[in-house]
Amino acid sequence: MSAIIAERPHRNGVGTPAGRRAALDLEPKPPPAAKDGADRLAARRWWIVVAAMIGAVLEVLDTSITNVAVPQMMGNLGATLSEIGWVSTGYIISNVIVLPMTGWLADRFGRRNYFAASIAVFTLASLMCGLAHTLPELIIWRIVQGLGGGGLLATGQVIMLGAFPKEMQGMATGIFGMGVMVGPSLGPVLGGYLTDNLSWPWIFYINLPFGIAAMFLTLMFVEDSRTDAQKRERPGTDFLGIGLLAAGMGSLQTVLERGQEEDWFQSGMIATLAVVAAVSLVSFVLWELHVPHPIVNLRVLKNRSLAAGTAFGVVLGIGLYATLFLLPVYLQNSQGYTAYQTGMMLFPSAIAGLFSFMIAGALSQKLDPRKMLAFGAFLMMTGTYGLSHLTSQSGPADIFIPMLVRGASMGFLFIPLTVASLAGMKPHEMGVGSAMINLARQLGGSIGIAALSTTLTRRVVFHQQSVGDHLNAGNLAVNDWITGVQASLIAHGVSPAAAHGAAIGQLARAAAKQAMILSFDDCFLMISVAFLCAMPLVLIFRKGEGTVDMGAVH
Repeated sequence: MSAIIAERPHRNGVGTPAGRRAALDLEPKPPPAAKDGADRLAARRWWIVVAAMIGAVLEVLDTSITNVAVPQMMGNLGATLSEIGWVSTGYIISNVIVLPMTGWLADRFGRRNYFAASIAVFTLASLMCGLAHTLPELIIWRIVQGLGGGGLLATGQVIMLGAFPKEMQGMATGIFGMGVMVGPSLGPVLGGYLTDNLSWPWIFYINLPFGIAAMFLTLMFVEDSRTDAQKRERPGTDFLGIGLLAAGMGSLQTVLERGQEEDWFQSGMIATLAVVAAVSLVSFVLWELHVPHPIVNLRVLKNRSLAAGTAFGVVLGIGLYATLFLLPVYLQNSQGYTAYQTGMMLFPSAIAGLFSFMIAGALSQKLDPRKMLAFGAFLMMTGTYGLSHLTSQSGPADIFIPMLVRGASMGFLFIPLTVASLAGMKPHEMGVGSAMINLARQLGGSIGIAALSTTLTRRVVFHQQSVGDHLNAGNLAVNDWITGVQASLIAHGVSPAAAHGAAIGQLARAAAKQAMILSFDDCFLMISVAFLCAMPLVLIFRKGEGTVDMGAVH
């Protein structure tokens, strides 16, 4: 039939240009209402992106923005360094207590309502932190701020995934990950600028306009995730689970945050909290697996991809947060950088991370997420290994290139880890799964910082002894160096006795600096080895799980 039609091109004018135009005009076109609906859906989707991104950036930004304002807060509030440390510790403790419960809270109240309420609590607490006049008042409101912030990451991530079709979920995860990536790096830069040019309360006031905007956008554009049946259903609240979770996670986080400063188990407080954490968390796991309506559905970890993703999330947290903890200390203590200069040294890594997320998001629907995850782990391992070769002669380029490689790894770690971990999960389990990954990353950062700060202290002692063993009177190179420095000082009018003492002092300072740098090298090497050991976890993810079946999530 098609051949016959082709042989009769001019019948009824079909073969003529006018006929072709008439035929095209006869083809069915989408009704204007359908096109308008699609446009409105696309516009609403991107407003949801903005709301979720603001929430993510605010939450992670406030984990690090206070660090550079510590000296000013100490002077203004009359607090010691140990006391002011609770401003950061209180926020993180309340954060990790809420994180595991976000799935239950979102199911109970609806993701839109819970996300908007979390932003409201976070914003109000930010205002009260800025208005605080005493240290206890500031710590209390920082705890409240952490309770609000704990619901922003996991819930925002699920809301974003639910707003996009499968083919765009990799891109959505990449956009969301940019906020998580940029926040910790932007914190010191923004905090330093606000503190230097205004005052420390402005590191909290800066949250107000963004928090209000995010809450308004959430209420306007995010739909209620609950069905009518879910709104009517009100299962009993697992109060015992909440109590065990709060006691366990709060005690564990306090041990990790304060252990090094309190000399670990030499402190009665740390030893007691460690026992409370162990007993509470073991009891929590046993209870949650038994109770019919748990506050945290730990049964989702039977999904091997989520279990592997949670374990990998711990290592990702070490690479993300521990590096950002070590490098500023190295730059300021060993290289004499200011807080602002340190922030600027870290910022190019964040820019590389942004491009990494865009590239990885575009590739996420074409490549096996396991291969992308392995590639990201290799980049992180390479970048941190490059930082393990720093010397007293290292310049900005020696830090810039490894940090650029580390930043480039972020998109290839975050996106495939999230997508592969949540793929195949049921819609009502998505919130719990997302919370597990975010909690693992947060705990990984705390564990990494605690472990590496202890390692740094102990390796400094080790390297000081090792370097000192070579600095003896029998070492001709050492004698020549002391003689050269002494001669230079004498030539500038210093007496021989004073010149000899000054030369010995310079040698001691150089040795201490060298021991410190070697200790940082050891810590960066440990991070690199952690990612090498985590690579076999990639094989546990199920093959072919590259998209998230959101179903009725949104």
